Amino acid sequence: MNKVEDGFLIKSIQNKENDEACLREIISRHSGIYLEIVNQYYHDNDSQLKRDLIKDKNFNIYQSAIKFDESKNTKFSTYLGNEARWICLNSYNKQRKRPTVEYDEVVLEKNPEAQDYIQELIDEELLEKIFDVISKNTDSRVFKIFKMRYITGKQNKVMPWKYISKKLNMSIQGCINIHNSTIGKIKDLIKKEVL
Repeated sequence: MNKVEDGFLIKSIQNKENDEACLREIISRHSGIYLEIVNQYYHDNDSQLKRDLIKDKNFNIYQSAIKFDESKNTKFSTYLGNEARWICLNSYNKQRKRPTVEYDEVVLEKNPEAQDYIQELIDEELLEKIFDVISKNTDSRVFKIFKMRYITGKQNKVMPWKYISKKLNMSIQGCINIHNSTIGKIKDLIKKEVL
């Protein structure tokens, strides 16, 4: 496998032909690039976000291989470097938008029911507010999208956009746009309530 070109390995991964061996080789060849980018963006070795990005290295390299388009005349290493940069920037921006709340870990460790109860209260209260706002929306698709995505779900996870778009006979991007627009309105309403 050492002498096989990246292009052949990536095509094999994309076509699901001997993809495990090919993926191992791609990961072996290009992990350094991915880790170099992560280390450029996160200098602090104690950062949980950095540890998560390193833990997800193989998955992110796999995703990059699946999305790679050889017809763009770019080397995979360059493409992976750019993908790693976007992953780091997106992770950083998501973390910045989400304030972290620290719990007294000793209390939660000794009483796991307390942790479950706190999470349930937060989830139920927030979900109730969100669905209250959504139910008042004049566009009936909004309620359907949120119900399918977060209530109905798929195998204990959020329902993928492709299923939602099929059921509503819309494009995936159209569903995402309605969802994100509504999320923005919900955030604004919740901020007004807090202030």
